[in-house]
Amino acid sequence: MSSVLEQIISQSGTSALRLGAAQLSRLQQLTRDSMELVLWDGVSDVAMPAALVVVLEPASAPRLETLIGSLHENTLVVLPYSENPAFDTLKTRLHPYGSIGAQGSAAPHHLWWGGVKPLTPRTGMYRKQDTLYVSSFAQGSPAESCAEELVGDLARLGLEYAVESDLPDIDSLAVNAPKIDFIVRQLDSGDRPVFWLDPRARAQDLPLLPQSLGCDFAVHRRPSGEMDTGALFFNQTEPARALLDMWQRLARGHPNLPESFLLDQAWTLAASQRQIETAWLPASYWQADDIKARDRSTVIRADAVCDAPDPLQPSAALLQAARRFDRHQAPEAHLIMKGPADGRGPITVVIRDVLAASAGDVSGAVEAVAGAFAADPGGFSQLEVVLCAWDDEVDHVMQVEDYSWVLMTDASERLQAHSFRALSESDEVVVRLQPSQTPFADMGAHAKPVFELVDAQLGARLKRSGRYGSAFLRRPVFV
Repeated sequence: MSSVLEQIISQSGTSALRLGAAQLSRLQQLTRDSMELVLWDGVSDVAMPAALVVVLEPASAPRLETLIGSLHENTLVVLPYSENPAFDTLKTRLHPYGSIGAQGSAAPHHLWWGGVKPLTPRTGMYRKQDTLYVSSFAQGSPAESCAEELVGDLARLGLEYAVESDLPDIDSLAVNAPKIDFIVRQLDSGDRPVFWLDPRARAQDLPLLPQSLGCDFAVHRRPSGEMDTGALFFNQTEPARALLDMWQRLARGHPNLPESFLLDQAWTLAASQRQIETAWLPASYWQADDIKARDRSTVIRADAVCDAPDPLQPSAALLQAARRFDRHQAPEAHLIMKGPADGRGPITVVIRDVLAASAGDVSGAVEAVAGAFAADPGGFSQLEVVLCAWDDEVDHVMQVEDYSWVLMTDASERLQAHSFRALSESDEVVVRLQPSQTPFADMGAHAKPVFELVDAQLGARLKRSGRYGSAFLRRPVFV
């Protein structure tokens, strides 16, 4: 166990904190760059400048004000359980710096960190030629003339670039695919990261931030939650390539959806299955202010990229309106694990009423689910773990029309190593003996042995609604 993890555990008095290799490596680096590691007690100021503050439990608004008001500009705040909606309020008060996704039972949480000022490059020496800056445009499009100005910017800054005319196939319905194909080709053709810039954007200063951070992927997210796809950094790493592959497949399968929405969905899938490290670029990396009023700190200008929305396409803003501060929106899973390919189908485990429990209880429940599936998936082909704060979020999970299984649980319950095998056997019994059973039939009696109750009082407090009271449910199919 690393020294930084030992420090956190010794200060918190718990051994429940579980981090994956990539998450732990980044936490170690953040610790080395800080003057002191502080486990926030939920009450006190943080007087030490340039500290690394680890927050394991959420706090009330007044106490958060105390914390944020005491932070030095070089202090970092780290959330090891950032998938939990209980930390959303704190995230809204900080600038996001980075996050690392979940991967299996060894890394079932999302690590997030941020600070009180926008993200800046780490101190060091960086070679301009270590990143390739790329862009492409369709011949005859309005972006063609803008691309000449972008080329001038890149040449003036001494950056290596590849800006090409990449005419889409007029017979292809994959509207966004040519851009993604171009990025993939550029990444495959070399051994260095690729930084995509929209041909209509202008590079005002050296965009070296992602390179200095060593992340897998970097993107700017608008306050509304939408990803800006005009400035994208992809490193030469497996997680970055997996993200590109998912985005490419989604773009080909859903050519009429906005590319920012498809990238967001691809990122959600990647971050739920891999420890992909994302750097959240500050506003200076996609500044859409008027040229006359632009800030000198602006790195990339996007004045000409604000196109009018296509009335025939669904708005990305509408599709992503409920995106919450770099955390997946329920009913999206924050953790996905694969079982046998020829299995009986997927199962979703819902941990509900998470705001009524401590973050430690919720994280313990997540770890128990992931550990149980890793020990024995019970024939299920895939596990998805979803955290739900309210009944309407549980409703959203149940409205997915795939006739797969859903296991309802809460933070007071822990799945055991045999849990998914027991659920699989109860499924066989019920289907064989009661073939006319309705989709929301009560299977609680069959599912009870899969749980160990760790806190009866907590469980009683969390069971606030009788809706979906059964433990094991089948999603409906609507025809």
